[in-house]
Amino acid sequence: MRRMNRAGTTQDGTPGRGIARAVACVVVAMAFCLAVPALSQESPPPDPEPLEPVAAPVAEADSPAPAEAPKASAPAVTPPAPPRKSAAAPEDLRDVQDWVQWKNARQIAALPAESRLFYRRGLLAQQSGQRAEALADVRGAIELDPSFVQPHLTMAGWLLFSDPAQALVHLAAVVEHTRRDFNVQVDLIANLFVMGLEALFAGLLFAGFILVFLHRDELQHVLEEQLRQWISPFTARWWAPVILVVPFLAGLGLTLPVLLFLGLLWPRFRMRERVLTVMLALASVMSPFLPLVLDRLALALRNDSAPFHEAPALQHAPWDAARQARLEQAAEANPHDGFAAFSLGWHSRRGSRFEQAERAYEAALKAWPEHSAVLTDLGNVAAMRGDADRALELYRRATKSDPQNAAAHFNAAQLLTRRFEYTAANDELRLASSIDFELVKRYQARAGESGLLPLVDVWPGPRTFWTALRDTPQPARQPLPLVLRGHLEASGWLFTIGAVLALGAGIWLGRWQERRLPLRRCTNCDVVVCRRCAKRRREVAMCEACEHIRGGAETLEFSRVLLLQHRARRRTRLRALATGFATLIPGFGLLAHRRMFSPVLMLAATWWLGQLALGLPLPFSVTARLALPGSGIPGLLVAGGFVFIYVWSLFGYLVVTSRERERDAALGAVAIGRLTQSTRRQPSLAA
Repeated sequence: MRRMNRAGTTQDGTPGRGIARAVACVVVAMAFCLAVPALSQESPPPDPEPLEPVAAPVAEADSPAPAEAPKASAPAVTPPAPPRKSAAAPEDLRDVQDWVQWKNARQIAALPAESRLFYRRGLLAQQSGQRAEALADVRGAIELDPSFVQPHLTMAGWLLFSDPAQALVHLAAVVEHTRRDFNVQVDLIANLFVMGLEALFAGLLFAGFILVFLHRDELQHVLEEQLRQWISPFTARWWAPVILVVPFLAGLGLTLPVLLFLGLLWPRFRMRERVLTVMLALASVMSPFLPLVLDRLALALRNDSAPFHEAPALQHAPWDAARQARLEQAAEANPHDGFAAFSLGWHSRRGSRFEQAERAYEAALKAWPEHSAVLTDLGNVAAMRGDADRALELYRRATKSDPQNAAAHFNAAQLLTRRFEYTAANDELRLASSIDFELVKRYQARAGESGLLPLVDVWPGPRTFWTALRDTPQPARQPLPLVLRGHLEASGWLFTIGAVLALGAGIWLGRWQERRLPLRRCTNCDVVVCRRCAKRRREVAMCEACEHIRGGAETLEFSRVLLLQHRARRRTRLRALATGFATLIPGFGLLAHRRMFSPVLMLAATWWLGQLALGLPLPFSVTARLALPGSGIPGLLVAGGFVFIYVWSLFGYLVVTSRERERDAALGAVAIGRLTQSTRRQPSLAA
C-alpha cells in the first residue's frame, strides 16, 4: 500500500458541536447519495522528509509554564525519530485496526485507498451477514480517511433503527463535511437541483395527465358531436376515444398532447386547474435553460483546465510524477491563476519538493492576496526548510486574515514548543482549542509512538471554489446523464416552441368550441351534455337516461325518487372507481376533487423515491463513485417514504370524500323536505 506525507489536512470553518444541527439536516443528508473517489492505481511517492515533529504542548489553560524557558531558534536536543518497527505497512489486509495503528504511528493524515478498500470489505461483509465485521471495517474506514463521507451515511443507514443516537452522530458528521467540503457541496447542490426539477416536472406532467383523464368525457363528447355529422352515432362513440389516444401514440411524447388537451379544457377549468396548466407550460418553456445551470456546475468535473486545474481531486491524493508534470505545465501556462499555483504547491509538498512548493505558494499568494490557507501552508513549507521565524510570521498573517483559522495557531504552538517558548505555545494551543477543539483533539491523538505532533496543512474553503466557479466564463455544453435525456422533453428550443404552440392551439380551439357548442352537466347525474343532446324541461337540462326515467314515472314525486336513486347508483360507481385509482396512484383522489398542489407534491415525491428504489445513478458526481448494494439509503427508509405518501394520499381523499357526503346528505334532506311540503299542498291545490 502507498505511503503519504506526515502533514495533516483540514479545512477552514468552525465545527459543528451538537446533534440538533444534524436533526435539522437529516432530510438533506439522506436524500443525497454521496460520491466517493475511486481506488487509485498510481505509483507511491517517495518517502517525504518533512519537518521533524515536535513534542505536544499542554492543552489545559491552567498548565504552569516553566520557571525559566530559554529562547532559541533551534532545539537544544534533536527529537528522536519514529521507531523503525512502524516504518513498514502491515501486510495483513484483513485487520483494519492494524492499519489504523500504523497510520497513527506514522502520523499520516489519511489513507484514502486503504479506507475505500476496507469500506468495500465492510459492504461485502454486510451482504454476507457478518454484521460485526462489517461495522468494524466501516468504522475503520472512517478512521483511515476522516474526509470519506460515504461510510458515515452507510453507518447512519445501518444504525437508524437499532441505534438512533449513533445514527444522528454520523449524520452530524455528514453535515459538518457538507459545510466544509466543496466537492460534497457541489455534488449535493447539483443533484438536488437536477433531481428536484425533474421530480417537479414529472409531478406537474402526471397531474396534468390525470386531469385530462378525469375530464375525458368533455373531450369525448365534443368529438362525438363532430363525428356524428359524417358517421352514425354508434360508430362515433367508438371512434372518439381512439382519436384521443392517437396523439400519445404518435411519437410526440407525453407533454405536448397533455398541453393540447389541457388547452381544449381551458374554458371548463376552474382557477386551480388553470394554474396547474400554466405551471406545466412554464416548466416546458424553461427546460432549455436547465442545461445552462448544469453546465456551470459541471466545470467542477473538468480536471484538465480552468478554473480548478485538478484541485477538487488533489486534497487527499498521493504524490504522482505524471500528475506533477501536468500541474507544472498548468502553472507555467497560467502564471496568474490561483488554483494552478496552489495545486502545484500542494502536490509538490506531498512529494517533499519544498523549494518548488514554496515558489508555487508564493505565486498563489499573489493571485489570492492574504489568503489564510495559502499563508498557513506556506508557513509549513518555510518551517520544513528551517526558517521558523518566517513561518511564525506567516501564521500570524494567516490568523489576522482569518481569525477562525485554528490550524495556524496549532502549527505556531508546535514551532514555539520547539523553541522552548512554552508560555506562548500554550497560548496558541489554547486559541486553537477554543476555535476548533475537534481538530486539536484529532491531531494530538496522532502523536505517534515518539509523542511528536505533525503540522496541519489547510485546504481552501468552499467559498474560494464557488467564487472561481461564478467568475469563470460560460462553458461549453456538458452531456450530463439526465433521466429525461433522449426524450422529446429534453430536445431544447424545439420542444419549447412545440409546447407553446400546443397550449395556444388548444386554448383557441377550446374557446371556439365552447362558443359554438357549449357543454353542460346533467342536472341530476352530472353526465356531460350539450344543447343538441340535452332534454330540457324549462330551466332544467337532463341527459337521455335521466329524461327516460323521468318520463316513465306516473307521478312527479315518484320520478324524483327514481332520479335520486339513479344519481346515487351512478355516484356510487364513480366513487368506487375513484377509490380504486386513488389506492394505486398517489394524488388521484385529490385531483378528482379539484385539489391541485398537494397531488403534484405527492407525484413528484413518488417519482424521486422511484429513482432511489430502482438504484438509478445520480446524474452528477465530482469524484468517482464506489456504489455497492447497501451503501446508499436503506431500502426500509425508501419503503417508508412510499408508505407515507400513500397514507397521505388516501387520508386526504377520505377526508374530502367524507365532507362531500355530508354536503350531499344535507342537500338530500332539503330535497326531501321540499317533497314532503309539496305532497301536503297537493290536496288543497286539487280542490
